[in-house]
Amino acid sequence: MFLLEIIGSILGFGFNLFIGFIKLIIVIVIAGMASFKGYNPWLFAIGAIITPWPISFLLVFFMSYLPKKFPKFPNHIKNHSAFEGKNPVIASIMALSAMIAKADGNVSKEEIRYIKDFIAKNFGIAMQEVNDYADCFNYGKQHPEEYTAFTEMIFGYYRTRRDYVLALAYMLVGVAFQDGSESQVKEVQTRKIILALGLTDYEYQAIRMAYLGQSHGYSQGYGQGYTGGQGFGGYSSQQDLVKKYTQVLGLSEDASWSEIKRAYRKMVKEYHPDKLAADSVPPEYIEFANKKIREINEAYEYLEKVKGGK
Repeated sequence: MFLLEIIGSILGFGFNLFIGFIKLIIVIVIAGMASFKGYNPWLFAIGAIITPWPISFLLVFFMSYLPKKFPKFPNHIKNHSAFEGKNPVIASIMALSAMIAKADGNVSKEEIRYIKDFIAKNFGIAMQEVNDYADCFNYGKQHPEEYTAFTEMIFGYYRTRRDYVLALAYMLVGVAFQDGSESQVKEVQTRKIILALGLTDYEYQAIRMAYLGQSHGYSQGYGQGYTGGQGFGGYSSQQDLVKKYTQVLGLSEDASWSEIKRAYRKMVKEYHPDKLAADSVPPEYIEFANKKIREINEAYEYLEKVKGGK
């Protein structure tokens, strides 16, 4: 009798452990789905935890039908005549582009043409429809202080499409150079907007230098390698190379090997030319991505020699 009670307790414990494991998976799935659709993942995770597991299991199906939550403009922008009935992403790109173009006081025909061409090609709309967003462009010129409302809109729409945010950043850098050179005020405005899109300062500098046909941080260019102990771009010491190559991967120089591997896989996915081509990002950005992939691979190869397995 006592033996049967022990067996029953063991089986009961095993069953509860199994149910707990299933519940944990359900909570993670629900939180992930909530985050993907723009909702607070912690709120949905707590809801899944406090409900019985059969009901939380049903929440997974509920989440699959829950519409994606898109960001909204503040009321004073949403109700402005310039934005009524307009695609909020296109409107935001027009406004942000105008802020950069107008930063030095003048907006050139080259800048306007460049912006219109980008939108027409990447959103598949006729040039006449692009012209309908002229009021959004003018609003951006007049209200550069409201850039965060537009960067938050774009970030909200493309929270799972960081590759497109990177491509858009490349385009915004291009706006600053359409007059042949970049003024200091345009550089400041462009950097501020791109950082507000969620990119790092290193990514901004890399995109900016790539637009100019240069290699950020490495004077010898992409693909030159670290042969002969001279390093990349004249950086001869291992400490300098580790610092530079970890920066390429968006990490600090004391990053662990596991952190390096995770960052490498993430960046290869973001910059892979085949994926970008399938996503129809600007061809100019794909050229930059090809160079970036070579830089990422070289950084990983060097760091693997120095830190791999440690």
